[in-house]
Amino acid sequence: MQKEVLYRKWRPKSLTEILGQEEIVKLLTNSITHKRLSQSYVFSGPSGTGKTSTARAFAKSVNCENYDTLKLDISNCTCTSCSSINDYSSNTLIELDAASSIRQVEDLTEVMLQKINFLSGLNKFKVYILDEVHMLSRHSFNALLKTLEEPPNHLIIILVTTDPQKIPQTILSRCQIVEFKSIDESNISAKLVKIAQNEKLILTTKDAHIIASHANGSLRNAENLLEKCILKQTNNEIDENLIRYTLGIIADDIPVEILNYLHSKDLNSALRLLNEEINKGSNFNSIMNVFRKTCVKLIHYKYGLETKKSEINKMASVLDINTIKKISKIINGKDIINIENFRLNLEIMIIELFELFQIPSNKNSISQKKNIDQSENNNIKIPVNQNESTQSKNKLTPSESISQHLESDLMRFIQAFENKKWYWKMKAIKSYKVNENVLTLYFEHKSQIDMVKVEINNPENIKLAKSATKSIWGKDLLLNLKLTNNNEETNDKSNKNDEALFLSEASKYGKLISLKEIENES
Repeated sequence: MQKEVLYRKWRPKSLTEILGQEEIVKLLTNSITHKRLSQSYVFSGPSGTGKTSTARAFAKSVNCENYDTLKLDISNCTCTSCSSINDYSSNTLIELDAASSIRQVEDLTEVMLQKINFLSGLNKFKVYILDEVHMLSRHSFNALLKTLEEPPNHLIIILVTTDPQKIPQTILSRCQIVEFKSIDESNISAKLVKIAQNEKLILTTKDAHIIASHANGSLRNAENLLEKCILKQTNNEIDENLIRYTLGIIADDIPVEILNYLHSKDLNSALRLLNEEINKGSNFNSIMNVFRKTCVKLIHYKYGLETKKSEINKMASVLDINTIKKISKIINGKDIINIENFRLNLEIMIIELFELFQIPSNKNSISQKKNIDQSENNNIKIPVNQNESTQSKNKLTPSESISQHLESDLMRFIQAFENKKWYWKMKAIKSYKVNENVLTLYFEHKSQIDMVKVEINNPENIKLAKSATKSIWGKDLLLNLKLTNNNEETNDKSNKNDEALFLSEASKYGKLISLKEIENES
């Protein structure tokens, strides 16, 4: 006799067997107990989380002849209704696949709408389960709407979907929406161990957790992965080596080892280790899953959510949180495009991570970054290393030194607001002037002034501005926002900056003998 695949063989037969959806089970059982059944439901959630299985178990419960006696535990009930549902021969539970068989109005009418008024046998309810309902056409939804508005008393319709956003609001508003969540890895691993025991196989909780961690919260995925391992085993034992070889899963310490190589500026060893794992049969998804798990652990170690001593703990201690965020961004940005070229995708990812580690992450680099950002704003080249910086200081003219000093103070003031969401508005400040107890900030456009005024008038932001002025200029200053073209001194200062910039650029091409202003003849 042909054996059933695991996910069908171990499909829940009652609401008590539904895994990881306790709140939903409670909602449905209470609605049965208190006889407050809705006639239309939407079961939405990720694939493999028990939506259709819950719908079948719910249909069994509402029609079970022995429900009042057995209550929730109807897994082994042998009444006519439960038996027919268990062997998929029931006339009162109809499962339809909207993705293939009923996409058009005519199909929906033929297989459902013409038959909903007839109830066969002694059952209380006729239950329709429409799987992948978001695949229905707009006209089919319109045809279904009339039934949802005025359903027969004996009818229950359960719409199952992984994409509820595609269901029209007119349909959703007439249904009770039940949202399924991804199943916890501990629940999945416990279920796998139970299945293995019943199949007379040896599977430890630790090894089951490896499978569960690569099932993406889907019990069905986990059961399919376990079945692959069962087909490969030869001695009724499923161990870690068999699981990793069969499913192409790399060890958890491989990403950490690769990151250590990259942090040590050893790109060759990192690429060599990656290719060794690929050559062993590791697949793209498993490699990316382990890299993403490593990012999560780095964040957890960084903030003390995990304290167990390990290599990843050492790595987290030497990386700042911004670097960890950039690592996560690079890794999460890699999606497989072509299965034949996933090796290339992974190697490019490793090179991008290597380039990230080439950027210094100490305080000097932060200061240097600010100088670079400042130079970009003013089109002035700032040397990268300290030697070049020392040489450039000797070449600075007095006007350049004053200009840079003023710009540095302004940059420090702007940086005081860098943690604010409206920080970008402060970057519009072009120059400033301190006069007694007033700090005048100059903008090019009135709209920029208006935007900053809205934010700066907040008491918290006023306090921040006063703190910044006291830190930079040694006293509390009142703020005054002006347009640049309304102030002569600002224009003069701008001209001096332009002259300093011109002198700096001209000196690259030879010795400057004299500078003469040519009047505009027009």
